[in-house]
Amino acid sequence: MLGLMTPKERFQSALELRSVDRPPVFYQHLGASSYLQSAVGCTIKDAFSDPEKYSDLVMASYERFGFDNVMIGWGDLLTEAQAHGLKWKFTDPRFYPRPDIYLPLDKAGEIQSVDPARDPFWSVQLKAGRKVVEEKGREVAVVGSCVSPTWIASETIGMENLLMAYFQQPDLVHSMLRTFVQSCRAYGERVLEAGMEDIFVDDSGGGGEMVSMEMYGTFDRAYLIQVMSHWRNLGLRTIIHNDSAEPFYGAQADLGPSALHVHLQAVDTPKFFNELKGRLCVMAGIDHMTLLFKKSPDEVEAEVERILSLWGDEPGFMVAPGCELPYKTPLENIKRLKEAVVRHYR
Repeated sequence: MLGLMTPKERFQSALELRSVDRPPVFYQHLGASSYLQSAVGCTIKDAFSDPEKYSDLVMASYERFGFDNVMIGWGDLLTEAQAHGLKWKFTDPRFYPRPDIYLPLDKAGEIQSVDPARDPFWSVQLKAGRKVVEEKGREVAVVGSCVSPTWIASETIGMENLLMAYFQQPDLVHSMLRTFVQSCRAYGERVLEAGMEDIFVDDSGGGGEMVSMEMYGTFDRAYLIQVMSHWRNLGLRTIIHNDSAEPFYGAQADLGPSALHVHLQAVDTPKFFNELKGRLCVMAGIDHMTLLFKKSPDEVEAEVERILSLWGDEPGFMVAPGCELPYKTPLENIKRLKEAVVRHYR
């Protein structure tokens, strides 16, 4: 029987399909940040331009919630896009920024690749990540975070403009995506320099409610695979996140990530488990918008027990919220999520 593992050992062993003392519990971005901002005494807006404040928020998430990882990266999904031309605005300092002015299509052909370490906002998380690794990296997994090239495009010029350009200006789209591949590759290099070993990539545009499988293969998968290959060659473990309503999880699994994270309400859970078990680590996304946000701790525990029973005792499994926890998710539900995994894992 395995002895008690550190959160980092547990997290990385699960990614590598090795045995663990219990499944890790995964934390995404700065979920339930009302508690973190209160504990640290700063707002999200403050942290966007201050690596010290951002690292304090990240470390507060570990101290407050006790999951098996922390994440270096913003849940706004805009940081990469602003580095390439999006204009954003903070409508409330407690929350992530929102798009203000998308880059006009007639300027898209002028986009240049970016070194994340040189961008005034993207660099903040890298500097903070180095600090978190130095202070907590022996104990807890510190996970970098980026969005896919197609997701950068959707936030740089706007999703509607991108979808129209798929049909009307495909050459322009391919040009943009080639540029974003270079920026994403550079991000992986900077993550490694900061001491992180795992990287999470949001590819939530890969869903049937958004595009056809053919379009996904042409404009998304073809470029994400270049990024994933580069990151793996650097020695980084990779996690694909997809919280779309109809995720193309099979196509994403074929990209060879260490793990795949989806919202379980978007898939046939037994089928999803059976198709991926033994191929890669499965991050089972528990409903975060209704169950974790609005229901009782006992209901959270019942769902965790059900999911653990469906999976069984094979390695390569994590429990996670379906996506970033809402701002004021009840603290008792967050704690019960982890407690239920500890209590019901056999």
